[in-house]
Amino acid sequence: MLDSPVTPPESSAPGAAGPVRRWLNTRRGLVQNVGVALIFGVVIAGLAWYFGQPSSGGDATSQSVTLTAKVSGPAPRVGKEAPDFRVIGLDGTPHQLSDFRGHPVWLNFWATWCPPCRAEAPDIEAAYEQHAGEGLIVLAVDVGEGQATVQDYVQRVGLKYLIGGDQSTEISAQYHVSGLPTHYFIDANGVIREMQLGSIGKSNIEKKLASILPSK
Repeated sequence: MLDSPVTPPESSAPGAAGPVRRWLNTRRGLVQNVGVALIFGVVIAGLAWYFGQPSSGGDATSQSVTLTAKVSGPAPRVGKEAPDFRVIGLDGTPHQLSDFRGHPVWLNFWATWCPPCRAEAPDIEAAYEQHAGEGLIVLAVDVGEGQATVQDYVQRVGLKYLIGGDQSTEISAQYHVSGLPTHYFIDANGVIREMQLGSIGKSNIEKKLASILPSK
């Protein structure tokens, strides 16, 4: 006796197309959802890794700095008189900011370990040499380093503008310095006309200096 004919699978049975199609659509939807979930998980993991990395302490144009002195008093503002202070030059000569009244002053907070500070030092030197005849004073206050470290760097680079040390960071705290370099452009009357946190950029120097140099 011959075996009974094999019953065709459900998919070929009359009326089975609908359930099979629904099953295929469901399966396809599950695969898509799993794919989306995997991509989303990778993105979340990537973001978690990125934000979990230690900070570099600044970006390409600015380096954060920790002050040992306590910040107090109002922060310097454009249009206001620059807070007065006393700083000791690398040769041991004391300088009072107010002693430079009658001269435009470019006040720069910096450090030898700060990459953007080192990168812009030659541009500051070039601008100083160009405008020294107009009475420009460049006063660069090193933040938190010893005199020997600063003196060695200055001699190797060949900087001629005035440099003082703020090893105690009291001057920097007075000026609310949070990153290096920080620039203040002070006119002949002692009033802040421009200020900037971070590298000034060679193309921007003349624009900033124009706010304090005598009109030609």
